[in-house]
Amino acid sequence: MSFKNLVDYIIVGGGAAGMALAHQLGRNRQNRVLVIEAGGSDRYQRYPVPARLTVPSAGSQYRYRHSHQESGAGAAGQGRAVRAVGDSAPVNGMILSREADYEAWQAAGISGWNWPRFSEAFTALERHFGGSTGRTDSDGHRPVEAVDTPEAASKWWIDALASQGIDAVENLHCRGEQSMYLSQSVSNSIRTSGARSLLRGRARRPNVRVRLHCTAQRILFDGTTATGVEVKTPRGTVLFTARREIVICAGTLGSPLLLERSGVGDPEILTPAGVHLVAENPAVGCNLRQRRGAVLTLRLNGVQSGDREPATPAARLRARLASLLRPAGVQPRGGTAVLAVMSSDRRESTPDMELLFTPLQKPHHDGISSGTGDATVAFYPQTPTSFGSVHITGPTLKDPPQLVPGYLATERDMELTVAAFARTREVLAAEPVASTMAEAFPGPDVEEAADVLQFVLDHGFTQKHEVGTCALGPGGVVDDELRVHGTHRLRVADASVMPELTTGDTEATSMAIGWIAGDILRNANTHSR
Repeated sequence: MSFKNLVDYIIVGGGAAGMALAHQLGRNRQNRVLVIEAGGSDRYQRYPVPARLTVPSAGSQYRYRHSHQESGAGAAGQGRAVRAVGDSAPVNGMILSREADYEAWQAAGISGWNWPRFSEAFTALERHFGGSTGRTDSDGHRPVEAVDTPEAASKWWIDALASQGIDAVENLHCRGEQSMYLSQSVSNSIRTSGARSLLRGRARRPNVRVRLHCTAQRILFDGTTATGVEVKTPRGTVLFTARREIVICAGTLGSPLLLERSGVGDPEILTPAGVHLVAENPAVGCNLRQRRGAVLTLRLNGVQSGDREPATPAARLRARLASLLRPAGVQPRGGTAVLAVMSSDRRESTPDMELLFTPLQKPHHDGISSGTGDATVAFYPQTPTSFGSVHITGPTLKDPPQLVPGYLATERDMELTVAAFARTREVLAAEPVASTMAEAFPGPDVEEAADVLQFVLDHGFTQKHEVGTCALGPGGVVDDELRVHGTHRLRVADASVMPELTTGDTEATSMAIGWIAGDILRNANTHSR
């Protein structure tokens, strides 16, 4: 075996968690760390433009498709996911909302995974700049800019929420109904990613190697001890060996599929798929949690909306140049401007839904048509009780996985979705929004509960915030130290280990999980010496 294929640690997946973990492990210059990433570089012409949102036309090198079964009904479908070194920041909305009730994880028997631990990781990761919050913290690695001069439409939205008893705050604490202007993962008007922030510039790690366009086919085992990774590269199949440990950071869909192709999972899934059982772990691929919400398109009266999305390569290039030449102090737009955490029932104060206001013209969300208009407001239940699954159907990468989303599978989720839709319209009816905005889509035809549910199923979105398929916990896939049950020297550290969804995007939490995993591994190595 070539010496360059022998390393101390192999990280499968160069996303938000993988880059944070690589940075942590690379702090010890004696560690040789290899990151295997299926996607390409994040140096993409749309990448630096803050106003870009998720669009289905984004470059194929950043997206891949997966076949799936819709909600157990047997119908075949196609899903999209993002792959790029750093994370999905090249094509996401850049929402960085991190507060959530992590204490519930520890209450469920997950020791040590609480808010103080995450808060420490967030503090180490983020670098804040002044804005509407006035906060400055220059010690972190990832820059986060606050809104400086929000659009008039965003101000109206904040005022309408305030009239409903939902006050604006600088940082969400999720202890009651609150709203805030969202900070963005941008620096000097340019998007950032985990790769840019953690493995470049002053944080560069010469002992960390990133292999792009390489897809992990399976983990190699000696008994139940993980020893290496079989990787499909542009030049053929290559075997990489890890002297210490292998950490899977392939995401909520990728991580359980890699485990199953490697022989770790439920025998009732693996045997029909033609995979030899290495370690029985029935929870692999189960507990898939994802939100299902919908977008209402709005018309604005008396004010222009944000920038239109560039439609042609030339327009996108001009937008990029404009962002690079933007004078200092001019605030870039980054998609969603206002996040509200609120209750679907005005008589209650405990949040159970989220509302995202976007002062931009965009014809789609997650590739789902939402009509045309000047702005949008999206809603979704905060913590759905429905869950789905993702499993392999064969032993190779060519065998399409079976993904059962499980949207709106419980009475609680259906009732909450209908209530959240009605609550959204209550905000639209509040001043000053009532006088300045009007619903253009879906319109008055969607009113009854059955119509609302059908609208959410037909035109809804998930935000690609899947979690839970390699969940932490006593009955989950990994233990409190992220070790895969039934194996040795193998861990998972990404959004798939989250037992429940957190408030806002999952990217910040994923980066924190990677950071915490680095602390765990460094402590484990110290104790083993």
